[in-house]
Amino acid sequence: MTHFARYADWIVTTPLLLLSLSWTAMHHHKPKDWTLTFSLMATQVIVIVTGLIADLSDVPWVRYLWYSIGCVAFLIVLWGVWGPLREKTRGDAELSSFYNGLTTFFTITWICYPLIWISGPSGLRLFDQNVDTFLFCLVPFFSKVVFSFLDLNGLRSLGHREEQSPEERFVSSTMRFMNSFSLRQPRRSRRRPRAFPGSLQ
Repeated sequence: MTHFARYADWIVTTPLLLLSLSWTAMHHHKPKDWTLTFSLMATQVIVIVTGLIADLSDVPWVRYLWYSIGCVAFLIVLWGVWGPLREKTRGDAELSSFYNGLTTFFTITWICYPLIWISGPSGLRLFDQNVDTFLFCLVPFFSKVVFSFLDLNGLRSLGHREEQSPEERFVSSTMRFMNSFSLRQPRRSRRRPRAFPGSLQ
């Protein structure tokens, strides 16, 4: 069973979410890098179209082939938001920290889509259509509604932390939590070198 309305929704909303994330990264940039933004949006359209083709395919290997192509395109999107788009935030420590937390949340929620797809009736059939429908209703709440809330209120709080509203304080604490998942530099060992007998004169 193919949910055409689901794909119709995704092909519109997911590129718009990438547009929102791009504008957040380029918050202080005038003009915006539209080439990068539209490249990410177009790649995301490819992700959705290949997913639809995979869902419509009756031959298993064809289905998994199109799914794999979509996953490759999805990895390109993630590379774009963590690579060149992230570079746009360099020079502003506050914006960079906010973007890292927001993108971590973005990545976690978006990874759920291909995992649910391959695990559900369209793929390995580890759960039935009811669970599939429930999950594809639950995840968009976080990937769209919560993401938009965090994005808008986080941008409002930039530069005036002393005047934060309760919503902005909630966003700030959430971003600090999400930043804890980011890659950390390894700690340097503070252990002093061991002195061996006879080494000191």
